[in-house]
Amino acid sequence: MTSSAPLPPLARPLPGGALLAFLAAWLGADQLLLWRFLDVMPLWAYGLGAAILAGLCVLIVRATRGFVGPRPATLLVCIGVALILLLLGGEGRVFYANIDWQVRLAAMRDMVVNPWPFVYTARATPDVLRAPIGMFLVPALAAKTLGARAGDIALLVQNSLMLGSVLALGSTLFDSRRHRLVALAVVIGFSGLDALGRILFRGGLSDHLENWAYLQYSSTITLAFWVPQHALSGWIGALAYLLWRAGKTPLGAVLALLPLTALLSPLGLMGAVPFVALAGVQTVLRRQLRVMDIALPALATLLCIPGLLYLGAANDGVGARLMTVAPLQWGLFELLEVLVYVAPLALIVRHPRLGRDTLALLTLWLLAIPFVQVGWSIDFMMRASVSALTLLAVMVADALIHEPRSRIWLIVPLLIGSITGLYEIRRAFAHPPAPQVRCSFFKAWDQSFGFQPKGSYLAPLPDMPALVRPADPTRVSPAEPATCWDGHWYHPNEKLI
Repeated sequence: MTSSAPLPPLARPLPGGALLAFLAAWLGADQLLLWRFLDVMPLWAYGLGAAILAGLCVLIVRATRGFVGPRPATLLVCIGVALILLLLGGEGRVFYANIDWQVRLAAMRDMVVNPWPFVYTARATPDVLRAPIGMFLVPALAAKTLGARAGDIALLVQNSLMLGSVLALGSTLFDSRRHRLVALAVVIGFSGLDALGRILFRGGLSDHLENWAYLQYSSTITLAFWVPQHALSGWIGALAYLLWRAGKTPLGAVLALLPLTALLSPLGLMGAVPFVALAGVQTVLRRQLRVMDIALPALATLLCIPGLLYLGAANDGVGARLMTVAPLQWGLFELLEVLVYVAPLALIVRHPRLGRDTLALLTLWLLAIPFVQVGWSIDFMMRASVSALTLLAVMVADALIHEPRSRIWLIVPLLIGSITGLYEIRRAFAHPPAPQVRCSFFKAWDQSFGFQPKGSYLAPLPDMPALVRPADPTRVSPAEPATCWDGHWYHPNEKLI
């Protein structure tokens, strides 16, 4: 008998459950840090919360023992890809950052310079910083300890590790290196035909292409550059469904991740709900529901109760409502953003990956959500579409790999769609890196977004639920500098090109 030589370390697959547990641990730690940010829990509660989180991670690993994860080399490549993508998006302040970062970096600056907890006193009633701040808690602590530059680097490293882990776990859905590279290219370059829409209906290209219909489904690169916190929430939701659908993980192990993403983005979480609901219904109908499928998400939700109360505080003005969209505007938008991919998958591909039920659900979801508004803009449409668009991108990648008849019908829109991401990357090199923000959230908001209410970031202190209402917060009335940052911060819609 002969025994095969042991695989070198970089060729041995990692346990997939350990990577899922890593995501759960990081997201769960943010929940505990929120308790400290608000200073609403006694000391023993942190020990209990840490025990619940540790138990959740152990149970996730045990429930996914058979899940063969990516190889270490694949994980390192995916982290490298994520690092490059997020660097180009402005994280770390090495390259240009889009204007949404003005407010985010100001809010993070407030979390660094002010003692926890604090309230703003710029208005008649003290305001708590109430926003999906999960992405900023660890970087803010790093900046408090080691200085502002350390916070910038910590944000970049944190998001690169999370996105790299998501990409690496997603790579296990494909069998060969070539297939994984094709899928990676499709998912990262995925976008609607924004350039075509801009030329046909707006008279030419602009520096930011996606608002051509005054509606928007964001490309993968746009999401990474503009709103990585919303994107990570939606991408994790899509990954959870993909792993369950592929039979790699039980339902409970992936459902446990979802409530933990709310502190990154409740809108991204909402976009994942239809698909995990489909997974739940199918599990019940097949009589495959197990105790752990309920216990794991229940543990995660228990840990997230304070965070969910915090996010839901004083949201009266941010509630959901129906939005009026002209039929022609809606039809042209859906044609160039969604149906151009859905039609070949439905009509040409014999057995679309994830099944026709998933294709039908994501199509209905993407057709419907332009009519729903949460807040004062089209944020719900842009963020709640992330999971559905990710699933659509994976189905397109799989069709390119396994269905030769569909390739011409999919490659052409993919090439046109890739122009959107290339324009976003172009901007990273065309303008100076993001400067350091020196002013408070209030002044940064008023400079670029003063036409909108501040309710998406603030909650009056008396309106906070008792469990998450800071008892003795520091009252902050900052002395604002003359300017929030040095130099001119380019706005991508300032000119046509």
